[in-house]
Amino acid sequence: MNIKESNRAVYRTDAADNRGFTLVELIVVMVILTLLAAILVPSLLGWIDEAKGKQYILSARSVYMSAQAIESEKYAVWDGTMAGADHSLTDYDKERILRMADAEDAQILDVSFESDSLSEEGAASNHGYYTINGIVVQYGSITVTLKDGMWTVIQ
Repeated sequence: MNIKESNRAVYRTDAADNRGFTLVELIVVMVILTLLAAILVPSLLGWIDEAKGKQYILSARSVYMSAQAIESEKYAVWDGTMAGADHSLTDYDKERILRMADAEDAQILDVSFESDSLSEEGAASNHGYYTINGIVVQYGSITVTLKDGMWTVIQ
């Protein structure tokens, strides 16, 4: 056996025994994965919270549109007199709104109207009396508000 053949035999023996990773390599990989997780997890949680907020806003918009539909019904049957005008939402109206919006887990806290007074000029000029321009809806500890055309979620 010459020197070249003996070196090959040694080399082949070392390669056959070296099948796994060293402890240092494994630790380096674990540190890299930990750093990536530390960077990505907070941003993923932020995306989840943002998505939940959007879900609450969509549900509150459905409540708002249902409330406006109820008020439009009242406006349609209004006789045009001051005595017959009523744009307040009763508990029965709120229950109908939440059923219509498929939001039985919600609670309507407040509704504001475009106008709180009637003018003597007739029904057409009093449409704002029945037009909702703000609403506050609560889902457990989450409150969603529409004010001045802006939706906000308060947790």
